[in-house]
Amino acid sequence: MVGLDVGTSTLISAREMKTKTKYKLFRDAFYKINPSSPFAAKMIEKGLSGKSYFKKDNSFIIVGQDAIDKAVERNESALRPMVKGVVSPKEKEAFDVLKHIVKELLGEPISAGEKVAYSVPAQPVDQEEDNFDVGYHTDVFNSFMSSIGYVPIALNEAEAICYSELMEDDLTGISCSWGAGMVNICLMSVGEAILKFSLGRSGDWIDRMAAIATNLPDSAIQIEKEQGDFDVSVSKADMDTLESIPKAIVVYYQRLASYFWANFKAYLEAKGSNIPKFKNPIPIVLSGGTSSVKGFRELIEQTKPVDFPIEISEIRHAKDPLYVVARGCLLYSQVG
Repeated sequence: MVGLDVGTSTLISAREMKTKTKYKLFRDAFYKINPSSPFAAKMIEKGLSGKSYFKKDNSFIIVGQDAIDKAVERNESALRPMVKGVVSPKEKEAFDVLKHIVKELLGEPISAGEKVAYSVPAQPVDQEEDNFDVGYHTDVFNSFMSSIGYVPIALNEAEAICYSELMEDDLTGISCSWGAGMVNICLMSVGEAILKFSLGRSGDWIDRMAAIATNLPDSAIQIEKEQGDFDVSVSKADMDTLESIPKAIVVYYQRLASYFWANFKAYLEAKGSNIPKFKNPIPIVLSGGTSSVKGFRELIEQTKPVDFPIEISEIRHAKDPLYVVARGCLLYSQVG
């Protein structure tokens, strides 16, 4: 059995081995090089030795972290085969890139008809998305996995986190998956997913806005966000001491936190009596790459509205925020 976190920025597989769970990570990115001559093509192929790529027509399509590194080297941005959690309709290479990544991550099934549960996003409630089609996205990934010999099972991304993180809370609480493209949210009551929805702003939005503010490529902001040593929960006074790139990132993290709470609260209030009446306060679990920066949990806690419709007992990080979706999918594949 296998679990697969299909993220906008990263795909992660989880497979149960004899003594532990083995995780494998692959960045969801590609960079295309078009050789200027047959001689250049031969030289490029030599230069890409040991890197993850495939050839299509006369082009070299570099995939994963190698693509990001090459794009940054050329002061450009790597492309994504997915946007906001689903296959991008604007990238003509998306299908081939994703198929390549899935094969790299899963390999051949260990046994005939091995199950793979993989994550899918929920519909965003904060904006109209004409090109957001979970049905098409699911069909595409079903075809990838079936062609390799797996039996695919689609599972909501935030629901997967609940299975992984809320066992000690009687499977009752809220999970928030802060991915690159969006925030997926699930409200669960004793093992039943009551509400599943998403918000269409997350890490990519921070990258884009901070890139505009600093006149840099999105990829440069992404690297600083992932490797920088700064706290996103700092006060305005402390923020003013930061250099321009960290300061822009912190500004947009704080704006994103306020946006998250405002839209979450409005969505629950619109549901009215359809929200469960919990006897006791319930926890919120945070996960995902966007939530991994220093001070993120504190920022979400600081910005929570005092009149939030559900009483919250604590806001905590998942035990392993990066791998929690893949782990939840793995658990689901074992019982689904």
